Amino acid sequence: MSDPATALRRKSYAAFLAAGLASSLLYLSVFLSFAFLVPVQLVFGRSGRRAGWIVAGLAAIVIAAVQGWRITAAGTNDLFTVLSGLVPPLALLGALVLINAPFWRAWAAPYRVLCVTAACALCTLPLLIALERDGAFSTFLEKLFGDFLAPLRSTLGEGYEASALAATLDPKDLAGSFLAMLRDSYAAILLFYIGGSWRIGNRLSGQGSRGREETAAIDELRLPYPLLWAFLASWTLVLAVVLLHASEAPAAFAWNCALALSLAYAAQGFGILTHLFKIWKMPRSLRIVFAVTAVLALATTAGIAVAVALPLFGVTEIWIPYRKPKGAGA
Repeated sequence: MSDPATALRRKSYAAFLAAGLASSLLYLSVFLSFAFLVPVQLVFGRSGRRAGWIVAGLAAIVIAAVQGWRITAAGTNDLFTVLSGLVPPLALLGALVLINAPFWRAWAAPYRVLCVTAACALCTLPLLIALERDGAFSTFLEKLFGDFLAPLRSTLGEGYEASALAATLDPKDLAGSFLAMLRDSYAAILLFYIGGSWRIGNRLSGQGSRGREETAAIDELRLPYPLLWAFLASWTLVLAVVLLHASEAPAAFAWNCALALSLAYAAQGFGILTHLFKIWKMPRSLRIVFAVTAVLALATTAGIAVAVALPLFGVTEIWIPYRKPKGAGA
């Protein structure tokens, strides 16, 4: 008969195995791949870095094996296909492992998340460049936009206004705009994905866990004061590249830095609103409705106001005491 310690160890290993398989299955499902980092971070936050390494390693092995089998079964062996199937999940799992690494535990969490996001962006940059230069992918996007807009274009009729509107809905131009937008904002997308998964996993790790202790509730989120200067410098750089009509590379660097830092301050701005709603005793259901409405508004013209207001809330807290104690770095 096994002693209690052995039984507990077996139970822990079974939980780690389940978490690793859950992470890999989420990624391989494609539809739910946005959540595949959360089980890994939950284990990091609840059971420590060694358990997190086991789960991340297991997820990486399963994902690599299945993706490799899919690539082989499809009979495609070009470098781009192999890299696009393996680099994104492995880079994202590596990013999570790096955030939880012990050598920089003394650093504030926002610094770790931003530094790892930057490293992950550099790792995936060659893939993004290859994607942008791949004629087949551009053709795929054009077809996708064309099929999606075909019913709308068929109802436009004739005349100058209809022709002008049809020109703005040209699939080739939309595909080019999408690739340009991706080039200028992919670091912010990575930050949203990595930072959001890290935060959700830690918050789900339970009361008293290390993950919960190092991740403040959203209404208590305050970014370190020095990031304010990085935010201001990044938008100054954006202004410079716009005025100087800089080439794609420096413009993409400036926009990625500015949008990533704006996203971080948008999270702080959302935290300020959550704090104020609690003070005003707004029911939780209404707070959820407000949050969902704000997210949906991003897909409309009103989303511009939301996208500007939230970072400004976060940035101006350094001067305006929305919460106590005063100061964004307090």
